[in-house]
Amino acid sequence: MSKKKQPTRITLLSDIHGNLPALEAVLDDAARAGGDEIWDLGDVLGYAPFPNEVVGKLRDIEAVGIIGNYDLKVLAFARKKDKWQRKKPPAKYAAFAWNHAHLRARAVAFLESLPEQRRRTVNGFETLLVHGSPVSIDEPLNSQMPTSRFAELAEAARADVVVFGHSHDPFVRRAGLTWFVNPGSVGRPEGGDWRASYAMLEFADDGLKVEHRRVPYDIDRVVRAVHAAGLPKEFVDVFRRAKSLDQLAEENHRPLPRRHERAPDRRLDVVLALARSCEYERAHTHQVTRLALQIFDGLKNLHRLGLRARFQLQCGALLHDIGWLEGRQGHHKTAMKRIMADPRLPFERRERTIIALVARYHRKALPQATDEYFCELSQPDQRRVEMMASILRVADGLDRSHASLVQSVRCRVSTRQIMLACRARGDLDVEIAAARKKADLMERVFGRRFVLRRLEK
Repeated sequence: MSKKKQPTRITLLSDIHGNLPALEAVLDDAARAGGDEIWDLGDVLGYAPFPNEVVGKLRDIEAVGIIGNYDLKVLAFARKKDKWQRKKPPAKYAAFAWNHAHLRARAVAFLESLPEQRRRTVNGFETLLVHGSPVSIDEPLNSQMPTSRFAELAEAARADVVVFGHSHDPFVRRAGLTWFVNPGSVGRPEGGDWRASYAMLEFADDGLKVEHRRVPYDIDRVVRAVHAAGLPKEFVDVFRRAKSLDQLAEENHRPLPRRHERAPDRRLDVVLALARSCEYERAHTHQVTRLALQIFDGLKNLHRLGLRARFQLQCGALLHDIGWLEGRQGHHKTAMKRIMADPRLPFERRERTIIALVARYHRKALPQATDEYFCELSQPDQRRVEMMASILRVADGLDRSHASLVQSVRCRVSTRQIMLACRARGDLDVEIAAARKKADLMERVFGRRFVLRRLEK
């Protein structure tokens, strides 16, 4: 009879984001819980002003580490700073600039030595360490993503266990024979719980056990350090309220301000000017756009896209039918080509491509990896396009008769279905049939059954 192996316990950390007090509290708690190794999944740098101290601590405890996308951005700051100063919100730019200016050479060398991925075999479990996903360092995997996406990633990972961070969302998911584990964020938790988040993994003969843990820390020390460092005051709310800058901005119903960028209403003026020049059907277009934004807002806890994506959806919806100027046949592809080619639109290539593809996929075939322009995007951006286009398809179906019958839409989401309830005037049979037919992409991308019903007056 073979001898039973002793379980191996791993302390799993991610997204420390420069928060030394949180890291110290977690390490103290983990020491009491017992552990054989410490793994760190990247994004060591960030919003709290202790970058060198955090790097030094990880080096001293000999953590098994990988680099995160935020760390790579800080290391690339000297090359990117001029572009980022024009494009990034001031608070985010300030964090990059401060970290770059204060990061010591020894810390830089340590971070540059870290790989983007590692493999570790623990008690027979082949384990892959990544920051975002097995295919992209900046793909955010969260607890609301459909199992089908995890199944695709399991195929790519070829591992028994995948551990990852980036989304700040602590959860466990299994796809086939592969476990996916996110420990949450040590230094910048989200979801309204400010306590540091990490996980204990136990690899034993009878399987994998995961324990998510929350630890209070000296948050006042972080707040004092933020003020002393001269960092933006918004960072205090990031820590105290456990929300990202984007989430805080959304709560205030305003986009993050950006240096040297046209305001959203100015860009919409240009978008509408293009639509008018293509003789767009005003009533239908604005009805579809209104419904698309209602659905986007109703599903925000599912898709977790921010205000920029909402604006991109708005632009794609306003332009989705401009291809009609050249006839009905293939008008979705014509719209895409017009958006890509029109010099008046004030968008860089990536954003222009996203908007053009959202418009294209409002009808006909679903996105394919080899499609024109779609193949140029990163996998996270491809998924953004799919989510936004899935919303636009349903919204377009809800005005199939071009009679603006649907007055409002409410959304409810469960683990198995997305339900839309419509308040409308008149006979809605045509709209309901069209929306159900065009929900194919929504069902695919969110891994849930689409249900549509009419609210009675």
